Amino acid sequence: MGTLTLGPAFWALGALGLAAAIAYGIFYLQRPPSLPRALVKTAFLGFIAAALINAGAPFPLVFALIASAFGDFFLAFGKKWLLPFGILSFLIAQLTYVLMFAAIWFFSGDNSPLWPRYLAMAAVIATSIGFLIWMTPKLGWMALAVVPYAIAITAMGVAAMWLPWPAWPAALGAVSFIVSDFVLAAELFRLPADSPARRVTGPVVWWTYVAAQMLIVAGMIVVVQMQ
Repeated sequence: MGTLTLGPAFWALGALGLAAAIAYGIFYLQRPPSLPRALVKTAFLGFIAAALINAGAPFPLVFALIASAFGDFFLAFGKKWLLPFGILSFLIAQLTYVLMFAAIWFFSGDNSPLWPRYLAMAAVIATSIGFLIWMTPKLGWMALAVVPYAIAITAMGVAAMWLPWPAWPAALGAVSFIVSDFVLAAELFRLPADSPARRVTGPVVWWTYVAAQMLIVAGMIVVVQMQ
């Protein structure tokens, strides 16, 4: 993989990405959908991906972030006809993370300690199964998209538990990603439009998502710098 070049351009672009994430979370999150709102949301990972391209990051990491940025854009408008495109974008991102994590584990040979990994994997799988059982009656035809995505993000969480231990931020990020997406799914398919809980679910979804992506990036930077 090689060593990343974390120069001034990397930090400047990263700072712009974080600024966009904060601006969206503070100023746009509870506002009606609009093009500026969607662009600010998308700018979060757009700038982070640009920072990593500048640093010479591995292609799979950059690709997963760009796919996620497309997902952010599609979901920002709150339109049902765009929802499948958003899910597809994030499905591509999750499958990319799965392959990347699996490749890192395969070439690192880091298999110990084992029991914490097994317990974490069991917790991720059990949570996903329980969530799908709870969600399925409300999904309708969208189950064709939601169920494969739930399987993919579960696989991503499981694969993250096999990363080398110094890359623990990525494993934590995977868990945060699962929390974010499961809360979002509950918001989309289980909560009434006028539910007071939406005042809480929106911020939870966004900030756990921001934390997830940044932790995964941090973990992958550690992995690359270890090479």
